Amino acid sequence: MPITKRPCSNCPFRCDGEGIPLEPGRIEGIVSGLLRDDQQTFVCHKTLDAGQRMTCAGAVAVMAKLGRLPVIARLGLVHEVITVADIEASKQLVIEPEQLMIGSARPTLAE
Repeated sequence: MPITKRPCSNCPFRCDGEGIPLEPGRIEGIVSGLLRDDQQTFVCHKTLDAGQRMTCAGAVAVMAKLGRLPVIARLGLVHEVITVADIEASKQLVIEPEQLMIGSARPTLAE
């Protein structure tokens, strides 16, 4: 599955308040799931109905901030679908994981 290079203008992970609203707890659930299983991915909402779904760059950037790139992102780097520069640029556009409460504790690199 390809990966978008940057979070879209209304990515739910954006830090500028422009993201589409999700149900309360949904972002925490997404991040929690990605922390539990690095083989999971989160599909960009703009590609849900497209012929080819793509992994959300916003979700990848949040996971990168946690030091936990999902397998799809690591494969994307190896196959040069995305670059470290893409991920670093995306990190500037997304929420801080520390703002999220995953379960009863904040996510850490040790999880």
